[in-house]
Amino acid sequence: MTAPDAAQLPEREAPPCPPSIVEDVLKILDKAVRAHQLYMHNNPTYLKAVENARRAFDPLWQQVDELVLQVTETQLTWYDVPVHVQPDKAGDSLPWLFFKDGLRELTILPGFEQEELDRFLAIIPKVRHAQAHEDDLLTLLWEQEFEALRYRYVELGDGGAATLEASADPGRWPVPAGQEPAPLKSAIDEAREEQAKAGAGDAAAPRPSGLIRIEDFDATLYFLDQHEVEYLKQETQREYALDLRRLTVSALLDIFELQVDPLVRAEVGNDLEALVLHLLSAGQFSSVAFLLREIEGTMQRARELKPADRERLGRLSERLSHPDSLAQMLQALEESSALPPADELAQLFAELKPTALVVLLEFTDRTVNAALKPLLEGAADRLAQSNTAELVKLVKAPKVSVARQAIRRAGSMKAAAAVPALGELLAGGADRELRTVAVAALTEIGTPGALSALEVALGDEDRDIRVATLRALAARTHRPALAKVEAMVGGKMAKDADRTERIALFELFGSICGDGGVPMLDGILSAKGGLFARKEDPELRACAAVALGKVGSAAARKALEKAVGEKDVIVKAAVSRALRGGGA
Repeated sequence: MTAPDAAQLPEREAPPCPPSIVEDVLKILDKAVRAHQLYMHNNPTYLKAVENARRAFDPLWQQVDELVLQVTETQLTWYDVPVHVQPDKAGDSLPWLFFKDGLRELTILPGFEQEELDRFLAIIPKVRHAQAHEDDLLTLLWEQEFEALRYRYVELGDGGAATLEASADPGRWPVPAGQEPAPLKSAIDEAREEQAKAGAGDAAAPRPSGLIRIEDFDATLYFLDQHEVEYLKQETQREYALDLRRLTVSALLDIFELQVDPLVRAEVGNDLEALVLHLLSAGQFSSVAFLLREIEGTMQRARELKPADRERLGRLSERLSHPDSLAQMLQALEESSALPPADELAQLFAELKPTALVVLLEFTDRTVNAALKPLLEGAADRLAQSNTAELVKLVKAPKVSVARQAIRRAGSMKAAAAVPALGELLAGGADRELRTVAVAALTEIGTPGALSALEVALGDEDRDIRVATLRALAARTHRPALAKVEAMVGGKMAKDADRTERIALFELFGSICGDGGVPMLDGILSAKGGLFARKEDPELRACAAVALGKVGSAAARKALEKAVGEKDVIVKAAVSRALRGGGA
């Protein structure tokens, strides 16, 4: 037999780029499919395999606009060149996997590797392990509605499936003319034909009682009344609005309450513990709060409840309030780009135990999430108000951030129980920042005991703390501090202090000394100095005038009137304002 002339052979179209590029793409894609089966989706090996598959398409799209692959039992071909060969017809062979479900041509377009690659990788393991009753490859591909992945296939039951036309549109390959299968009759059509044959001779015969004919349902497609349609809509909406998580929680708690068998209750306890973890990881905080609330009522109603079961269920809220567990959850919320609804978080925080206060205070101090901070503050305030002893203990916490927030809440709550601890902070030389907020807290509390504890800060080494203390005592007119303040006015401090501190000191003295302090202030104001005497500081004399203005009595006014003719500008201005009732 002679060989055909070369001129008579059909000319094969040359590939637009080296087939090795396509081979590399398919080889790396196959590795990504295997990695999807072997590793979790957060595993570094899997992530690297998927990233390699995405990058492998880049050199291919620089050469071609699309990748059209023909599928046979053992290989994928491109321009009649085998680019992926798997000799064995096994479940891990991509060609056989495509071929056995009828897929004969696969077209991949640019962009497939960006958004649709992950969905494609998820389909392949399902097909490899699919049972006979489960969906095949074509069904799964159709469900995903790929944009950059097209395919053509044959119906495996068609008699003409083996004859393929290259000009056919993507989708099912057409069956050649003359080989179309006979149209299938529906069950309704067959029933109508049989009924027509059976009743051809006796159409007028009376219908037996209880017999239903298919024609009875042909009157109209919409056979429901308007109120029935509305009822169905309402019931459908109500069904979709049901929270299945809460229904599951309620069912488990009902079983625990009604079943006294220890094994049943132990199993329900295991389920509830696992359910709390799943709900927290899914961000269903309102469901967790619902569970913790309902547990209290369940334990009160349950019959023959053993101490071990009561302790186990009671530990659920304690575990959530444990510093380690709560810190992890709050850190996840802090780093989250979108928080759960505020009411859900508020419901969860309302179930926290006193042990959670330290973590709430710490995160309140350091959080930068504007939406999370008010929720943390509200939860911390609630726990602090109901657990004053825990709050007082945290005033002296080792962590400055926790102690700072505890001191602020003690002040805003006007917690008199925190006064001794705050006084110890001021007297014990604590951190400057803590002493500052302690002064503010004692000022807010404002009880005689708080103001007495505040007197310690009059001798603080920090000038700002001393000024804040002087102003706080002056605002409260704390007369028990008169002895200390008088000693400061007549001592070295009044002479060495700056102008702001001097004014605060003399205003405090003037507000609490009464007429008893007028001689001392008059002596400072009128001390002009002689030939051999040291001249008094004009600013100190002006401060004495301010103090006399605060006294406001007749004796104080008389002392001020004596200094009306003062030549020093600073003293003269202070005396004038004091006589008019003005301030410093």
